[in-house]
Amino acid sequence: MFESVGATFRRSVGAFALFVSGSLLLGGTAAAQTVVLNQPGQVSDTTLRNGAYANTNYDGEPLITRRSDSDPDWERRTILKFDTENTIPEGARVVSATLTLTVKSGLGTAGQTRPLGVYRIPTGWLENEATWIRRMGSSNWATPGGDVSTYFGSASASNTAGSRVTFDVTSLVQRTVNGEFDTRYTRMLLADVATGSKETFREFYPSEDGTASRRPTLTVVLGTTATSPPPATNSSTIKVLQWNIAQGYDPQGQSNIDRVVAFIVAKRPDVISFNEINKYSSTNSHCQQIADRLRAQTGETWTYHWIQKSGAATGEGEAVMTRLDVDANDDFLLSVARSVAMLRLNVNGRIVNVFSTHLDHQSSSTRMTQIRQLVSWAATHAEQRIIAGDFNAWPGTGEYNEMLRTHNDGWAVARSAGVAYSFAGNPDGNTRNTRIDYVWGSRGATALQVLRAEVFDTRDSSGRKPSDHNPLIVTYRVN
Repeated sequence: MFESVGATFRRSVGAFALFVSGSLLLGGTAAAQTVVLNQPGQVSDTTLRNGAYANTNYDGEPLITRRSDSDPDWERRTILKFDTENTIPEGARVVSATLTLTVKSGLGTAGQTRPLGVYRIPTGWLENEATWIRRMGSSNWATPGGDVSTYFGSASASNTAGSRVTFDVTSLVQRTVNGEFDTRYTRMLLADVATGSKETFREFYPSEDGTASRRPTLTVVLGTTATSPPPATNSSTIKVLQWNIAQGYDPQGQSNIDRVVAFIVAKRPDVISFNEINKYSSTNSHCQQIADRLRAQTGETWTYHWIQKSGAATGEGEAVMTRLDVDANDDFLLSVARSVAMLRLNVNGRIVNVFSTHLDHQSSSTRMTQIRQLVSWAATHAEQRIIAGDFNAWPGTGEYNEMLRTHNDGWAVARSAGVAYSFAGNPDGNTRNTRIDYVWGSRGATALQVLRAEVFDTRDSSGRKPSDHNPLIVTYRVN
């Protein structure tokens, strides 16, 4: 079933001119290749307008986005389609894919920006026939205003004429050229995703504009076809990342998924425990977005197991994600709406079971109960066992001491050995206001030896962090 954009907020023609830098797209194999799509026949686009204009087609006119909470006549969205079917080989590795639009005009205070979300359109449409109601001929959209199936992030659009807005659509293009959808044409819908007002109006140059540099442009960087993706490691170490990603948003309310991915690519953990990681629908999942982006940027396949905190099909939950070989997965529900996800991995010829959990944030007694349930259930799985998560309890509490009865705190072990590291101003390795995120090794996991632990400063040059939690990585030798 197709979703409305509003619901998602909550939670060929002629010969194609192909611009390629590096070696030829189909013939060379020595370097990365860049495909730029903005020529006639490569791009289709139009605006969909609601209200009294719901049956009007705007092909050839400027592309417009606008959000209204009161007057449907104001509501407008932009739809685009790029020919990645005939210009990019099926299954090609997409290193990056960027959609760029150029602002023609906008309303509001000078320099004011608006957040625009990008969604995949799962149904076909024609630019000279599509309206708010109709997608082509006598066929209507399943949901007026354009069908959408997956959210792929957002970008800020200024109202300054000549400025550009750029969207990272790597995951969307990679999945499209892989043949995961009904077509290998890349179809997108752009919509304003904030509160509606008159000042949300943004006008962009269309594909028909006489200046190529102002047209909507999809720039795709392809990896070399000569080198196969690196295989899953058989290393004698396992690097475990624990991170609460705050439901996919930074403290300023902006999506943090791309920054989370950038950190993972830079630090190369083998397995990740994610907390507060959301699934909105069968096709809209933070796990899938992250796994797709990681595959595009690392060339490796990332596998995950997610469980909602109450066992529901969608919502907030926990996940274990890895680039290693997976033998099995499992999950378990704790009391008071909390859960555990697990993956069984094969590392250096040994089974390593990795668990992810997030304990209650309000009650010490509830956390104590949950820890006892967690430890009891985890013990039904073989050694070697690693339990990671946001425990909402700091060292010295009863809950922490309860875990210490059967598990070793990876950071504490590393610190006593002189191999625990953190950033300036955070000598104790705090992951939030104190140390509440942990990577625990069971005391029966005699083949696991802590080699290093590190808490990372993820602030950018403006002091912004992807999450209100600092990521923690503990590296073990697997003997």
